[in-house]
Amino acid sequence: MVLAKYVRTKKSTIAPVGAEVLTVGVIGVDYGWTGWTPSPPHFCLEVLPELQAAGLVIPNEVLNDCDPGDIMYITNATALQLDTSSYVGQVCAMKNCTAFVSVGDNFYDSGVDFTTGGIQRFQEAWVDMYNEGVFETAPWYQCLGNHDVVKGQSGVDFQTKVAPIYDPRWNFGTQGLPYWTYDLTGKDWTATFVVVDSDCFLSSYQKNTSVYVNSYTEACYADRQTQIDFLANTFAESTATWKFLQLHHPYVSSATNETELAPLVEIVIQHNGIVLNGHDHCLGHYYSNNTNFILSGAAGYPQAGDCNYGTPLGPYAKFLAANPMSAANGFVTMDISNQSINVEYYVRDMSFENGDLYPVPHDLNPSYSFQITQHAT
Repeated sequence: MVLAKYVRTKKSTIAPVGAEVLTVGVIGVDYGWTGWTPSPPHFCLEVLPELQAAGLVIPNEVLNDCDPGDIMYITNATALQLDTSSYVGQVCAMKNCTAFVSVGDNFYDSGVDFTTGGIQRFQEAWVDMYNEGVFETAPWYQCLGNHDVVKGQSGVDFQTKVAPIYDPRWNFGTQGLPYWTYDLTGKDWTATFVVVDSDCFLSSYQKNTSVYVNSYTEACYADRQTQIDFLANTFAESTATWKFLQLHHPYVSSATNETELAPLVEIVIQHNGIVLNGHDHCLGHYYSNNTNFILSGAAGYPQAGDCNYGTPLGPYAKFLAANPMSAANGFVTMDISNQSINVEYYVRDMSFENGDLYPVPHDLNPSYSFQITQHAT
C-alpha cells in the first residue's frame, strides 16, 4: 500500500503532446529473454521427476524454468532479441517513433520479481537493452502477459510499482495496478488506451496443473468483472478519436481463440475500437466483427505455428508473417492522426550464415500495411 501511494507521486516519461501525426511502436512477446538462466538438466530431467513422484509441491517458477521448449530456444532467442531490438531501433529512427506500446510477456521465462535477481534481470533485459537512439527517451506503455505472472503478486508488484520508479520510461499508470488507462494527445485528436491483464480471464490458468495458477491469478480471476467495468466505463467516458484495448492474449488467432475474452471485445466492438495483443509469437492482422485485431508478438523467439505457418484459416486473417519454415521477427508501427491510423508491419529479414528462414528483400520498408479511418464512438 505504501509503495502504491509512492508510485502516484512519481512522474513518468510520456509521449509528446500536440503532434499532427504521432508514431508509436507496438512491440511484444518475450523481448526479455536476456539474463534468463534455466535450471540445470540434471535437476530438470532426473531430480524433478523424483520430487514429483514423492508428492512434493513444486513451485511454479521451478516448473516453468524446466520447460524443455524454452530451454531449447534460449540461445537463439537471446540472439534474436538482440538483433530485433537493433532492427526496431533502426526502423524507429527512420520513422521517428516517440513511444512504445507493449503487449506483454515482458520477461521470459518466469517474469521478474522484487528480489536482487529480479532487479538485475530488469536492468539487463530491458534498461540496458533499450537505452540508445530512439529508446533513450521514449516512454513504454506496459501490460502484463502470462510469463509475467508466474511469480505471482511479487512479480506483478515489481512491474506495476517498482519498475516505474526504477526507470521513468516504464509506464504502468499511477495506481500500481495491472489494469490502467492512458491517452495519447495530438494536435486535433486523442487516442484512449485501456490496458487489462488478460491472464485474469482464462479458466485454464485456474487449474492446479497450470504454472500460472497462484494467489494473484486466483484473486483477479474471481474479480475479473472489475476489469470489464473499468474498460466499459473508460470507453463510455472518453470522447477520444480512437479507442484501443491493449492486452496480451488473442481473441482472434491462428492458434487459439481465447473466447473467454468476449466480454472485453464486445465493449470494443460497441465503440468502434481497436485491439492490440501479443501472446502468439508472430505478426498478424485479423479483421472480424468490423474490428481490427493487431498482433505484434515477434520481438523474441518467433514460432511459425502460432501464425499457422503463413496459411490463413479464413478470410478474417489478413496478414501472417510466417512460412512453413519460420515466423519472422519484427514489430508494428502506428502513425496516428485525426484522419487515420496508418498501421505498418515491419518484418525483419531472417538471414543467417547458411541461409534465410524468412527472406525480406527490403526489410526497412513495411511488408504489409493498412489504414483505419472509422473513428471511435
